[in-house]
Amino acid sequence: MIGKILSGSLLLLSLAFSWGCASAPEQPEHRPKLGIAQNSDGVVTFAISTEKDYIYALYYEDPETRAWKLIPGCENIRGTGGQVEVQKTFKSRGPLPSFTVRHTRVN
Repeated sequence: MIGKILSGSLLLLSLAFSWGCASAPEQPEHRPKLGIAQNSDGVVTFAISTEKDYIYALYYEDPETRAWKLIPGCENIRGTGGQVEVQKTFKSRGPLPSFTVRHTRVN
């Protein structure tokens, strides 16, 4: 009986202390947008929305292993605070793999 009263009292006490407490909403981390266009010669243009103090890297999904692999030459793209475009040549025939962009803050 005393145990139930104590546990009930602790519950009410914890609710009383947490009532009305709210933290400020967190600002979401920078999430870059990636635009992709391909011409008939197999040249793919990647347009990345960037911010200063970030380094970006482009990856493609290997259709056989389903693993994300780094696109050679696209591992050290410095953010400018604006849109950055990068061009790479892929096979001109057939569908493109899935692409993604990853970023790291440098400061």
